[in-house]
Amino acid sequence: MGALKIGELAQLAGCTVKAVRFYESRELLPQPARSPSGYRYYTERDLKRLQFIQRAKLIGLPLAKIKGLVLHLSEEECACLTIRPHLEQLIQEQLKEVGAKLDQVALLREELEGFLAKMRRARRALPEELCACGGSEPAPVRLLKIRRKGG
Repeated sequence: MGALKIGELAQLAGCTVKAVRFYESRELLPQPARSPSGYRYYTERDLKRLQFIQRAKLIGLPLAKIKGLVLHLSEEECACLTIRPHLEQLIQEQLKEVGAKLDQVALLREELEGFLAKMRRARRALPEELCACGGSEPAPVRLLKIRRKGG
């Protein structure tokens, strides 16, 4: 594969030209070689690096952590042995975060199901804890406080 222009690189990596420029500005991608007329030219190595960034984003890694990983991709020798332990640790951290988010979603689901059940049982238009006729807090805040207290 010869030198790639920015549009070709973006298309092969499945992202936008704007994303490529953004990654360059954040130093996730090195500054490319330029033609005499100013066109950016990228290599297959740049494509692999961009694909790595895209995959790391897909698993939810923040750009700051991705940047720490891609710095090793500039090394001449295979960076796999350097990157692997860091990547494994980041993935484990990401799994913990996903677990915590799932717990929060489960709590939200329980809150919503409880709210729906109260609405179905309410004789008035809305359950008492949702009526805006009393208390200084917005109704959803009162509901969450009531539900967490066991009410």
